Amino acid sequence: MLPFEHWEICLALRAYLMRSRQHSRGMASAGPSISGLDDVYLKRLEKEMDNYHQWMDERTEACYQIAEEARKCGLDHTDFVEIPRAADLAGRTEKLLVDYLNGMEIADDIRAMLAEFDRETTSIKMAQHVALRFKANGEETVKSIDVGLRVGLAILTEAVLVAPLEGISEVRLLNNVDGTEFVSLHFAGPIRAAGGTAQALAVLIADMIRREFNIGPYIPTQPEVERVKEEFGLYRGNLQYRPPPEEVDLIIKGCPIMINGESTESIECSGYGHVRNIDEPRIRGGVLLVIGEGMCLKAPKIQKHTERMNVAGWEFISKFAEKKNKDADDSDSFKSKRVKPISKFMNDIIAGRPVFGEPLARGGFRLRYGRSRASGLAAGSINAAGMAAMDDFLTVGTQMKIERPGKACAVTPCDELEGPWTILRDGRFLRIDDAASWKNIESETITIWDNGEIALGYGEFMENNKELVPAGYCADWWASELIEKMTSEKQVEKLISSLGIKRADLPPLPIDRHWHLKLRKMKLNWQQAKSVSQDFGTSLPPPHNPWWSDYPLPWVGPLMRLLESATIEKSETVLSSVRELKDDVQAMPIKDKNQLRIKSAVKGWSHKPIIDDKIENVRPGGKQTIPELIFDHHQGSLPLLQKHGLAKVSALLLGLPHHHDGDDLLITSGWQSLLEGLGLEVKNSKVIRSKEAISHLEDRMQKLQAASIIISEEKSRLDSLNSKRRQVRISAETEARQKGATISETDEIGKEAMEKVEDLGPENAESLFAAKKLEDEHAITGCLWLVRKCSSLRWENSVSIRIGARMGRPEKAAPREKPVVHSLFPIGADGGPQRLMSVAVDKDSYRADVGKRRCQKCGQTTITLRCNIVEEETQQVCGGRSEMPPLDDEKKGGRRRGVLQTIKIASMMEMARVNLGLDKLPKQIKGLKKLMSRDQTPEALEKGILRATHGVPVFRDGTVRFDMSDVPITHFTADEISVPWPRLLDLGYSHDIDGNALESGTQMMEIFPQDFIVSRAGADFFLRTAKYLDDLLERFYGLPRFYNAEVAEDLIGQLLIGLAPHTSGGVLSRIIGWSNSSGGYAHPLFHASKRRNCDGDEDAIMLLMDGLLNFSKKILPANRGGQMDAPLVLTTRLNPTEVDKEALNVDAAWYYPSSFYEASKQQVHPKVLEKELDIVENRLGNVSAVRGYGYTHDTRCMDEGPALSAYKTLETMVDKMNGQLRLGGRLRAVDVKNVASSVVRSHFLPDLRGNLVAFTRQKIRCVSCGHSYRRMPLSGQCIQPTKRAAHGLGSHGVSGGGRDTCKGNLALTVSQGAVRKYIKVTKHVMETYGVDHYTKQNVEWLAASVESLFNNDKAKQLSLSDFL
Repeated sequence: MLPFEHWEICLALRAYLMRSRQHSRGMASAGPSISGLDDVYLKRLEKEMDNYHQWMDERTEACYQIAEEARKCGLDHTDFVEIPRAADLAGRTEKLLVDYLNGMEIADDIRAMLAEFDRETTSIKMAQHVALRFKANGEETVKSIDVGLRVGLAILTEAVLVAPLEGISEVRLLNNVDGTEFVSLHFAGPIRAAGGTAQALAVLIADMIRREFNIGPYIPTQPEVERVKEEFGLYRGNLQYRPPPEEVDLIIKGCPIMINGESTESIECSGYGHVRNIDEPRIRGGVLLVIGEGMCLKAPKIQKHTERMNVAGWEFISKFAEKKNKDADDSDSFKSKRVKPISKFMNDIIAGRPVFGEPLARGGFRLRYGRSRASGLAAGSINAAGMAAMDDFLTVGTQMKIERPGKACAVTPCDELEGPWTILRDGRFLRIDDAASWKNIESETITIWDNGEIALGYGEFMENNKELVPAGYCADWWASELIEKMTSEKQVEKLISSLGIKRADLPPLPIDRHWHLKLRKMKLNWQQAKSVSQDFGTSLPPPHNPWWSDYPLPWVGPLMRLLESATIEKSETVLSSVRELKDDVQAMPIKDKNQLRIKSAVKGWSHKPIIDDKIENVRPGGKQTIPELIFDHHQGSLPLLQKHGLAKVSALLLGLPHHHDGDDLLITSGWQSLLEGLGLEVKNSKVIRSKEAISHLEDRMQKLQAASIIISEEKSRLDSLNSKRRQVRISAETEARQKGATISETDEIGKEAMEKVEDLGPENAESLFAAKKLEDEHAITGCLWLVRKCSSLRWENSVSIRIGARMGRPEKAAPREKPVVHSLFPIGADGGPQRLMSVAVDKDSYRADVGKRRCQKCGQTTITLRCNIVEEETQQVCGGRSEMPPLDDEKKGGRRRGVLQTIKIASMMEMARVNLGLDKLPKQIKGLKKLMSRDQTPEALEKGILRATHGVPVFRDGTVRFDMSDVPITHFTADEISVPWPRLLDLGYSHDIDGNALESGTQMMEIFPQDFIVSRAGADFFLRTAKYLDDLLERFYGLPRFYNAEVAEDLIGQLLIGLAPHTSGGVLSRIIGWSNSSGGYAHPLFHASKRRNCDGDEDAIMLLMDGLLNFSKKILPANRGGQMDAPLVLTTRLNPTEVDKEALNVDAAWYYPSSFYEASKQQVHPKVLEKELDIVENRLGNVSAVRGYGYTHDTRCMDEGPALSAYKTLETMVDKMNGQLRLGGRLRAVDVKNVASSVVRSHFLPDLRGNLVAFTRQKIRCVSCGHSYRRMPLSGQCIQPTKRAAHGLGSHGVSGGGRDTCKGNLALTVSQGAVRKYIKVTKHVMETYGVDHYTKQNVEWLAASVESLFNNDKAKQLSLSDFL
């Protein structure tokens, strides 16, 4: 039995099982049946997890015992470890709010409620329960409401966020105009971290507590309502939603709680600045967050709870939610099936970070549903060759802003996905699926025609509440259809006959994941694909299914005439000259044994017009008569037709690999399916017609032409109607203003007048509806409609939806060291610009604001934790423990208790050196400018000296941290993480995913939920940290060394704390290996337990012993948000029901059923398929919720890809910008001129304006003492009085009569170079890539303003030549 809180673990486990059974009620078989895990396998997983938890508990307990012993030495701020452990949500809540609960125990009550209710209901009921208990104990009403509310909010946010501590600044009881009391809930900035749902539910919780206390509702006055409206209009911060004034009016007047808050912005409200019940005229950011992102965006969720609990007074939220639903339903009767583009990700393009594809643009990343073993939880996967093709701007962990389903994703590799399609200088068109091959053809690439595939799981659409989009027919879909037909050995024999293979080539029955893997990885020839399609009714898989929907239907006729002139020959045939690829380039798809030759099809083709748009060219292959496009769905193909000619552009648009033989075009793969789809066949090496296609084509074209006329006429009618309505509105508004109407009245009169102009509708509504439907179908299928007419085979659209994307944040793997600090000891300006202790030591002493502590032994005042005063009698250092005196003895008010005192740094440093037994001090020991904690007590100098000795920086909470981009991983091999497989046996990894005993480094294993794979970039850093901690234990605390690590591999198995910046709860973890990327790999549940997903964010890890020894609440900043990013509590167990709910939507299947792909064509909501697919939520109730996950796509290596993003390796902004736009010029999915204009508008112009304003408002700073001046002193020098040396009265802050001044040189805080820095690069972008006219004029005007600022327009130096 372990001494560590076993009662808590047992209670947590019992509550979890009870809650899981409740969650699974009505779907008892959902977990096992969906996951496909048998009882034997589950029992093994349970045993492994039991052993794993025991291993983690024992090592954790050992660390805590050592740390407690060290703390008892009395050398730290407290004599106990300040990071309490908690095994579940109930324990975390109690320990997070320990400073508010006054000893009240609530964990058992929370566990009992969670076993009966969901988390939201529990949060409300527990908040009421705690508030009533506090009131019954004699506490004030305000405090009772405050504590109850914080408990409820903590439960909502998994008790890992700072929101319950600092997101609510206070609760007040104020008075309405009629004298009745109401609750005013004051929010602060940190409430943002809670998320919209928790923000809104916090208001509901406060109202439920109010009702229990019989306090009246809030009755706002009109000025109070108008104040919030004004704040929304003035707020310049980022909000997901800005409600219009009428919505603000509805919420403020209806809400029974006053949503109040602290002033967070410098901007003041002028119209309603001074309003009753609101403290200041400045904008309250927390109020806007809660109303905009909480009450407005989450109204349907709040409505669900208020209606279920029959809460009176919240009818306004129901009206608001219904209004939103009505607005969403108000649309034309015709519903288009086309997927709509989402352009939000294109906002605020940053210089140097490329765009990889515009919204739905052809050539962008093609969606392939699935989750690789290194993706999920918002991370997506692409082929490593695709990373290289993006000029190395993408690598593992790089953030991509994406079009759908979410806002962003972290990039991970997957070699099962198709890589990029590219056009080379010699005209060859091929696909590259490996990074090594790409590097060999990179210099020959002129156009990246298609970016390749991106894998995003069903769970991502579920999490983001986005409808599914149509899947392209791929090998996954094909394999799923086939295995569902393998119901007997007879069907297997039939498949063997169709494929022409042996029975041993397929896995045995029953069907399992190995079948799907085998089938989807098959490289089929045309005859195999056709036979399977005929025998089993499947569609043709790639590469035998061209991109039909990308091809313009009017071009089919001319293309068929070209094909009828083609010949079929052996693939090795060369008539003129063919430039062969290098041997080490693996071109995909694999060449067929025969090829199709179209003679003279590329005569006159050159790569030069493709590289340079200014070069005019004659259409290659001669001028054929090409029908005009009826609709504008394929307008972008017209310039391509001119550059490549009909034959080549057809092969490009259809995705058919080809190369040139002199003037001939040779299609090497997929040509059989092209002929099949167009009703053509091969006879005696000639292409002839086998089915009539022209009549179908002509009939379709006539119908499309008629539809185009009808739609055009309707558009003209609506334009005329809208023009007339505008005229009527302008006339009515003009008349109203002349009569003295207000602005709002005028607007209303204009709307009424406009609505009186009747819309008579189209002449023939049925014809218009049919025309729109036909246009819609044509836009989706393209010439696939004709293919289905001409071929007896089944054809599904092989072109999936393209996902627009651009680069977000680059990946990160680096120590937390900005700025570099070794010791949490204040030295102010006395350490020089670099805050060096050695500089301060040279001065012997200096003065700084520190806490005045009193020694418990000798009674004298000191600034250190241990009294360093030398006793007169013994001439020995006192060494007594010091404490801060009661607040009554100190200055009251303010956040900090420090006073200006003399610090004798030279003697203190020498004393610390002697204590550590060091011969000399490190050359560079960096301190802090000042302490920001409440007591302003510095930590022991010995700690800073040891950190500097080992070269490790310290964070503000006393810990040593390393930041890494969050990357998910569910499966790995020992070889991948550079760890010998026998070492993993010691860590509990006994079997691979097939249940085989671990015997090699190549076997695939499933990661334990709290294990961590660290970036190799952090290996040396953690080794140095471990040595620092060992020295700290030995030299400072007098205890044995703990790590004894000589090489990084010695750290395998050591415990960590994982922590996200916006949280206050750490998560226990364990090092199991290293990755050659900047990603921190861990289980999706581990990332979710930190309230994080993997969309490009970065989090910190620290060694557990470091946190236990060095973390203290006493050194945290006392300002708002100071408790964020601090391990106030440590989670020791991961419970899937108590982490961020996004983790429950992670895909756990080995493959998707064919019904999923069929449903995607209908663009159904993911919830429709929720019970059919294997996601984590459907596994709750047994061990399969944390173990036994599957993945749909494998990869050679989890960290394959460039070592660093090009954004980090390119040095200057000009280099980054050139790289960004050069890549954009090669990508078919990108209009480089639009990108250049966007970068200038969203990055350069705001930066120029901001720097220009900053220059005119800047202060002057002294380079010696750092003091700032708003205006230049008349003396031209710093006039700040100098601090006297610590002698005589000077040691007490008494200055002499002469008042010596600093006399340091003064410098500008904003330089001229900072203002001008982007002008040169902006002009370069405009000249090289071009921008729109408006943007160009804007830049020229701003550049002229800058020149006018720094150059005298009137005083111009002239030369003699100016007069000649």
